Formats: sequence, structure tokens, C-alpha cells
Amino acid sequence: MRRRLWLFVAVALFAPTGSALLLVLPIWEWWLPLAGGWIALVATVFCYGLPLSLTVTLACALARAANRKQEPAAGQLFNRTAIKALARAGLFLFLLLQQGYLLAYWVQDHLLSAGVGRGGDVPALSESFGVAGTILGTQLSVLGSMLLILQILLAVFVVPLQLFREMPLSTCWRRSALAMQLNPWLFLVLGLVGLALLGLPFFQLFSALAQVLALPLPVYLGVLLYVAWNDVFQGGAEEEEIMELRDRWQASISSGSVSRQSGTTRNSDLRPAESRPRQ
Repeated sequence: MRRRLWLFVAVALFAPTGSALLLVLPIWEWWLPLAGGWIALVATVFCYGLPLSLTVTLACALARAANRKQEPAAGQLFNRTAIKALARAGLFLFLLLQQGYLLAYWVQDHLLSAGVGRGGDVPALSESFGVAGTILGTQLSVLGSMLLILQILLAVFVVPLQLFREMPLSTCWRRSALAMQLNPWLFLVLGLVGLALLGLPFFQLFSALAQVLALPLPVYLGVLLYVAWNDVFQGGAEEEEIMELRDRWQASISSGSVSRQSGTTRNSDLRPAESRPRQ
């Protein structure tokens, strides 16, 4: 991040800027009054979750681009293949987030309905489910929800595997689940951090802290996804380093075989004449 600070700052501003632009679209004023609570929830998660998902995905790709040595970091992302991979991984992350929010909404709606049916004094469910008072606060809450969803579905490594390996989604998910099972400490860390980020904006005492953390944390999460993928699946080395080590190993093997062959040839030339077969 220090190596390409201005790029990461620009990516960090993408999430709140995108959410603000989506929220002011006139389509919501025309459409939402006629729609129900579920449609309002989908629209809310779309306005906040889509820019955040793209921010995390873009930061993950940018972290790898900044760590490689072949081309400038920005130049590696502005091509057709990279844009398709970014869009596919970002859309996958957003769909996970959307499904998680809808499931939580459904569970809370049924619990509230059950409480009302038993005569309990339960307030009606708000259409802005899980939304704080500000864009940055909601962004932080959505980020916490994203961490919890990735943890529950064992999908933490799916995004970097989709970005950097472009394997089928089922294969990415299977490898991600195996990697998380081999690193069980991830469950505790992601669970505690996700719950903290999810609830932090709704406590008035920590609302100012939530506004501060909401800008850098999505980008930092994207960078951590790359670092975790690089350590777990690459052994901490990039392709250039792996290829360089492989070339050195092959060169050493080939030079060793050539030296043995040349030594054999020299020894055969130094044999005494009487030991050589006669014509």
C-alpha cells in the first residue's frame, strides 16, 4: 500500500462516492414508494453493497499489481482480461452479500412475526434493515456483514482465486473451504472482527470512530485477501519469483549434465593410444 499510496486512496474513495451517486438516482423516488419492504431492502443493499464489493475486489487486484515487477500497477488492470476478472469476482462478492442480507432480513422478519403472534410488543421491521445514519457508517456495517458471510460460507479465498487463477467457481470454493479448514484461526478472527464492524456504527459512542475506519478498511481487507492468498497458495512468492527459481534450477540441472558429459568426453580423449580400438 505504501508503494502505490495514491492508487489505494483513489480506490478507498470509490465506495462512498459510488454509494452516494447510486442513492441520488431519481429511480428510487419513482419506484420505491410503489414497492414493498423486500424491494426496498434489495435497493438499499445494491446502493451500499455493490460499490463496496467492487472496492474490495479492486483493492485485492491492485495489491497484486503493486507487488509485481513487470509493469506499472495501474497498467496491469486496464485491459480486457483484467476488467472481466474484476467484474466477475466483484459480482460474486456482491451476490454473496445480497443473499446474506436477504437471509438475515427473512430470519428477523419471521422472529418478529412470531413475537407479535405470541402477543409480544415487537416493533415493525424497518425497510432500511442494517443501515446506519450515514453512508460511511453503513459501509462499515456492510463490510462487517461481508466478513461474516465469507466466514460462514468458507469463501474467504474465492475472490483472489477467481481473480488470479480464473478457475471454475466450484473449484475456487472447494479450495477456499479446504484452506480455511487448514487455518482454523481464521474463523475466530473473521467472526470477532465482522461482529465488531457490523455493530460499531449503531453505538453513538463509537459513531465517530466508525466514520474514520469506513474509508481505509475496505481497501485494507482487499489487500489482506491478496496477502493471505499469496501466503497460503503461493508460499509467499509471485509468479516472477517462482519462474526465476525454476529457471535457475533448470539451468543448474542442465549445466551439471553438460559438465558431466564434457568430463566424460575429455576422459575418453585422454585414454592411451594402445587402449583405443584399432581400425
